[in-house]
Amino acid sequence: MATPSLTHSPQTQHYTIKEFQLLVKDAPVVPAEIQPFVGVSFRSSMDIYKLFKGLAEMPVETFLVLHLDGKNKLVGMTTCSIGSMTSSLVHPRDVFRPAIANLTAGLIFIHNHPSGDPAPSDEDIQITKRLAEVGKLIGIRCLDHIVIGQGRYFSFADQGLLS
Repeated sequence: MATPSLTHSPQTQHYTIKEFQLLVKDAPVVPAEIQPFVGVSFRSSMDIYKLFKGLAEMPVETFLVLHLDGKNKLVGMTTCSIGSMTSSLVHPRDVFRPAIANLTAGLIFIHNHPSGDPAPSDEDIQITKRLAEVGKLIGIRCLDHIVIGQGRYFSFADQGLLS
């Protein structure tokens, strides 16, 4: 008995398993709690903090990426990494693959510090610089990196740490 194939064909619109996995993994999602903000331009880091301050309650570091269109309007979000209590592994290919696939014009990075202190670590500073460099090379603007702590946040853009 033949098994059904998931091969891509223009007539049938089927995908290989690999193509399907990439489509699902790389598609920016819009969780219900941020659905009302799709199409909205964020005007400040405080606007983003207000929307995502609940991340401070997460027991592990979680790195999110907001996807923006050419007019800086929110079009989606990806969860790039869920780490441990003190770190999360973030690689540029995991940040930019969905951004490239979805024609994203700009990105905002957000992650939490479960310790409650939003001061960026040396690793936070290094990965932000690296992501900004990659963004420049491929033409996707990295607008901010916001670190959320308990009752407060740190914005790389507000502190002049993103060129």
